[in-house]
Amino acid sequence: MEERFLSVSRVGTLVAIIAAVIVPWGTASAQILETETARPLRAGQLEVGAGYEFQHSREGDEIAIPFAFELGITNRLGLLVEPVPYTAIRPELGQSATGPGDLEITASYLLRNESGRLPAIAIAAEEKVPTARNNLIGTGKPDHAAYLIASKRFGRFDSHANVGYTIVGSPNGQSLSNRIMGAFATEFAVTPATAFYGEVLASTSAGGGEGAAPAPGTPVAPEVSGDEIFGTIGIAHSFMRGSRLSLGLTRDNVGAMQIRPGITLWFR
Repeated sequence: MEERFLSVSRVGTLVAIIAAVIVPWGTASAQILETETARPLRAGQLEVGAGYEFQHSREGDEIAIPFAFELGITNRLGLLVEPVPYTAIRPELGQSATGPGDLEITASYLLRNESGRLPAIAIAAEEKVPTARNNLIGTGKPDHAAYLIASKRFGRFDSHANVGYTIVGSPNGQSLSNRIMGAFATEFAVTPATAFYGEVLASTSAGGGEGAAPAPGTPVAPEVSGDEIFGTIGIAHSFMRGSRLSLGLTRDNVGAMQIRPGITLWFR
């Protein structure tokens, strides 16, 4: 999609638009795609996202309010910071939890620009900082991840592929497995301001490393899960210069559904 930039004088108008989107749906997302892309920001450019996620499954509901701040340090090097100041887990059975989620910090570097038939290639390193205070929300241990990212345009389609590996921190009383993940996403530009998008992500299980079970009475965080596959479809539209609104619907391999409206802003 065409890249646009926000004038600070329009922030008031934009707040009204955010309210109009978030209030009816009650949900949002800090970023449109979970899949990483090899499309770095320009040096000095800032991208900000904020939202409110809602997920429902037969086990219960989960709510989160995530933020994303991405800065182009150079034309190749970028830094992404993703705090989650509020998370609520409301299971049908068992204990509920409310509190902040974990903080993720990702540094990415563009190895080569797209040219001819060859895609743009980037690498990324991600650190999960265990800021969650409740062990139903986070493990209390850091995770370390690395990704290889490819992006290629085919006409109106802009497609992205990832492979990654996460070293998972194990909380006391548990032995968790490291995770391998793969992802594919594509965006289709209907107009310069509007695009449809879709993605599929899969990862191996983090739970039960070496067949070990949690210690008696030790809660298991939702992120300590089995093999995961989920798909998302959505639409994004720029209503004004420097902003983009999106609405996505996600379903995973155990039937959980998530609705994700969100907003992204760009600043020079």
